[in-house]
Amino acid sequence: MFNAINKIIFAAMVLSLPLLSCSDKNRSDASALFAESEAAISSANYSGALVLLDTLNSRYPDQVDIRRDALRLRALAMQGLATDSIAIGSEALAVATLRVEELRPKFRHVDSSVGLEGYFIPDGAPEKVMTTTGIQARVSDKGFFYIVANLQGKSIGLNSLEFVDETESVSTSTISEARIVKVEGSESVSFNPEDLEGVGAWLSNHSTANKIVMHGSKGSVNVKLDDKLRTQLVACHEFSEALQAQRLASIKREKYERMLATARDQLANLPQPDQSK
Repeated sequence: MFNAINKIIFAAMVLSLPLLSCSDKNRSDASALFAESEAAISSANYSGALVLLDTLNSRYPDQVDIRRDALRLRALAMQGLATDSIAIGSEALAVATLRVEELRPKFRHVDSSVGLEGYFIPDGAPEKVMTTTGIQARVSDKGFFYIVANLQGKSIGLNSLEFVDETESVSTSTISEARIVKVEGSESVSFNPEDLEGVGAWLSNHSTANKIVMHGSKGSVNVKLDDKLRTQLVACHEFSEALQAQRLASIKREKYERMLATARDQLANLPQPDQSK
């Protein structure tokens, strides 16, 4: 009987050896990732440290004590990343703000008379564009570049604009007929930022562009693109780019300011590391 019991105990010990060996290896590998994360933080590679800590957390869920100690490392990495990013973001915001301040005096604001969003137009641009055939470049209060086109006394199902120089052209997206506003035989359309992708940059690089083709489902109409109108289109594109850069830089800085506050709060509330280890 005793031999039988001894055999059972021996078999259990043999079976447990691979488990112990696997557990030891997991602990060793988790400790190595922990050490790599510490080294990454010491070398200011905060993004790399966060990747290593994510790997540690997902790959070794059984290493509870190491993952617990890694919480402080994560907070330190977040703090470092946020601090660096705030500095970069502040510089980007300052550059964008200077650009906005440079361009803003070249525009005037037009308030909507029907409770809609107002917009900016370049100085010298006529406020009323709905009484003739042509286009007007605008920048919305939210900083988006768009174009209003009007076809006076004609109905062609206006759905796109094409800007032409001597050898090349660029077109807006073709819009749905549902977006056409028809009043007494005239048609008007607002081409939104997504409709104008690439148009502003193309005009900036094509100073010889001299024609606009107003395309429709039932024909097309040519309109002269003179230097004044082309300059206004480019100015609106550039003003919009500056406003968007300013907005995005501000959003990013606020994001990292929140991250920094969270990291500092975590560091203040996490238990201090055991210096005796």
